[in-house]
Amino acid sequence: MRSEISFSARVENLALARVFVERVGREAGADRSAVVALQLAVDEACNNVIEHGYAGRTDGVLAIECEADAESVRVTIVDHGRAFSPESIAPADTTSDWRERPIGGLGWHLIRRSVDDVDYRPDPSRGNRLTLVKRLARRS
Repeated sequence: MRSEISFSARVENLALARVFVERVGREAGADRSAVVALQLAVDEACNNVIEHGYAGRTDGVLAIECEADAESVRVTIVDHGRAFSPESIAPADTTSDWRERPIGGLGWHLIRRSVDDVDYRPDPSRGNRLTLVKRLARRS
């Protein structure tokens, strides 16, 4: 099964991504926890693109491509914002008292914890491509 959606890269449109991922996950037979984890990862990734990749540009577009089979759901987020290196992002501070931590900075930590595989490839001609894979536990 393959589905795709694209929309203007605006925070108010993130609900479209969440609904889309939920529909694809359910059609693939994913259990609720897998769907929620994938929604969280996609929401964080798209928010990062809006905030950092497009950095205030109003002409940005996000495209989400989903492929699902009996084993997994693969979500690829494509944008034409600034490229970046996920490896350059410092690990999130998850050990100090929450009152002492800076606001923000947990997005990539949440993405990596929510899905099983993360692959990022900058491509000036086809757009930046972030692929998130969630292996499925079958619903009963």
